[in-house]
Amino acid sequence: MKATPNTIKLKITEKAIMQQIKYALSVYGWFVFRVPPSMYGQKGLCDLIAVKNGFTVFIEVKAPNGKQSDEQKIFEAKIRDAGGVYILARSLEDVEWLFQTGVSADRQAR
Repeated sequence: MKATPNTIKLKITEKAIMQQIKYALSVYGWFVFRVPPSMYGQKGLCDLIAVKNGFTVFIEVKAPNGKQSDEQKIFEAKIRDAGGVYILARSLEDVEWLFQTGVSADRQAR
């Protein structure tokens, strides 16, 4: 069977989504760094941390079908309980609201 544009399915990886998010946020003035997985670190930590104007966002990146581990759900709850902002991002669109100049206080509850 010959591949046509209708038969080709591209798999979007978490790594590709993470790179898109990291690059796009940095273009908009965010300091973004990857939290490397570690056998010695706490399980469930997010993939990226982004900071701008004193505002910090914790970002867990998942492929469109990806699921959070139980440890990641616990980490999310701890961040939210502490008043932090945690984003489960499955695409660049999930963080686009951060591109705005400054950070709106009403977005902190996301």
